[in-house]
Amino acid sequence: MKTLHKVLLVALVAIFSFGYAAADFRFGVKAGLNFNKLNYKIQNWNDVAGQIQDPGNQTGWMGGLMAEFTIPIINIGADASILYARQNVGKAEDEFYSNKNFLDIPINLKWKIGLPVVGKIVSPIIYTGPDFMFALDKDILKNVQEKKCEVGWNLGIGVELFRHLQIEGGYCFGLGNVSKYTKIFAPELNIPNADIKVKKNYWTLTAAYLF
Repeated sequence: MKTLHKVLLVALVAIFSFGYAAADFRFGVKAGLNFNKLNYKIQNWNDVAGQIQDPGNQTGWMGGLMAEFTIPIINIGADASILYARQNVGKAEDEFYSNKNFLDIPINLKWKIGLPVVGKIVSPIIYTGPDFMFALDKDILKNVQEKKCEVGWNLGIGVELFRHLQIEGGYCFGLGNVSKYTKIFAPELNIPNADIKVKKNYWTLTAAYLF
């Protein structure tokens, strides 16, 4: 997995470097909402079922800066953002879940579909790429191993209006477990191997204004 991450980063840096000179390069601001869902893989499910309260979908938010380049004529390019992201993944009074703060760095390849006549007013967008989220909080729960860097893969669509405003909606697939709860129920239930692995997927709805 680490090798894959390095290959993706090198490839994306190369794409940015190659297209920088000839491309339309812009900066801007970006903000939006995220809708998170935790998925569990639990050993000894029959023993611990009912002990975990599913928090369901939780709403968070994000905001920060964005840079984009687009190669003219073919309208293919990429963007990268540096965002502060708040992902609410549980209830504050429940120690099993936590509300997390992240430095979020999504890097997407994107295609702006040129439309005749109205292309200067509206352009559909398709994008995909990796998402790197670096945890800003300290671990506070016992028997919990949480990753400092969560990696996902974005896939989404959007629209650019008047060549400045981009509105996008997408889904991020978690590429690995974000945390592992080891024997967290053992003291109360006398279960020696109640391991719980957690994966996180989420929807995003964002708006960016580029200058």
